[in-house]
Amino acid sequence: MTVDFALLLYDEFNGAPINDESVLFKLEDRIITPLRKSEGFYVFGGLGNDEVEFTISRPRYQPICERIIKSGLDPGFPVKRVRLRRAYSGTFSDCEWIAGDAPPGSEVLALAREELKLQAAETNNKLTILGKAAGLLIGRRFSFEAAPTETFIITGMAAPGVYTTENAPNTPEITQSALLRAYIAKSGADGRYDIPVEHGHKDALTGTAYYDRGESKWVFASAPALS
Repeated sequence: MTVDFALLLYDEFNGAPINDESVLFKLEDRIITPLRKSEGFYVFGGLGNDEVEFTISRPRYQPICERIIKSGLDPGFPVKRVRLRRAYSGTFSDCEWIAGDAPPGSEVLALAREELKLQAAETNNKLTILGKAAGLLIGRRFSFEAAPTETFIITGMAAPGVYTTENAPNTPEITQSALLRAYIAKSGADGRYDIPVEHGHKDALTGTAYYDRGESKWVFASAPALS
């Protein structure tokens, strides 16, 4: 088997890895079956074209259309990380939901202020955060109050209280502001969205925002009620 690339799948809400047989990959009108490795990789090979676009679906999660450009991946480690978003369901016990409406197909953020001791960001995508267990930070999505739509993921811990991030801004005027937990969803064809949030974040929600593609800007609103 000639390896084209591999995928690592994660739960968008809590950053937990996803690796089981319930995940389906559909290329055009046919289901393709990658090699599933115990380390969590879904390995694809023999697809031919440099650019591949397929649908990823899993029960209780929103289907996602993912485009892979093989030449754009690291040839020594051709792996792409993909985060799957939960669909509204009563079967998730670790979250509650907020619901609202936005233009169909919009990216929607729900933002909640975190009670954390945040020190100034360091260079090379590192943050010093005190007062919360690593397991409640790693894999989660955050933003800064000064730039709420510039979300980033906390990916690991470099030292006690020092966390590595992916795509975090690091200008002083941004990183010295409050830290927000950023929850994300996509509105459906009817404009409805359902966003999972941690229990207890109801009173911490500062609002929502969706990206208006027609106007090329983010539109902010007050936080909707819990659904």
